[in-house]
Amino acid sequence: MHTTVALRYARRAPLIQFLGKRTVPTGLDHSPRPHPEAPRASLPTSFAQYRERAQQHGPLSGYHAVTGGVAPREGEFFDRKELPQRFWRLQFSQEEMEVIESGGAAAFA
Repeated sequence: MHTTVALRYARRAPLIQFLGKRTVPTGLDHSPRPHPEAPRASLPTSFAQYRERAQQHGPLSGYHAVTGGVAPREGEFFDRKELPQRFWRLQFSQEEMEVIESGGAAAFA
């Protein structure tokens, strides 16, 4: 009991020893510049110029590719109902659902 009271009123000393006051280096340059691995050595002057050169997962201009219908290849199926009946989802009867929802208690009632 006395040790906890002593620890409660003791001055806490941090385990981390700091080296000194923080100082911000004066030679830091925060001006915008391109990444060293960028494909071009210059920054875009406007957002529109950036959009012209941007590489994304789709076209950025008004061009839209005309796509036709999508059909499965040989041996591929889009829906389970297209497979043989043994691969269809099981249909539960009302009694089976009652047993499942009651945790099995309805099976003995």
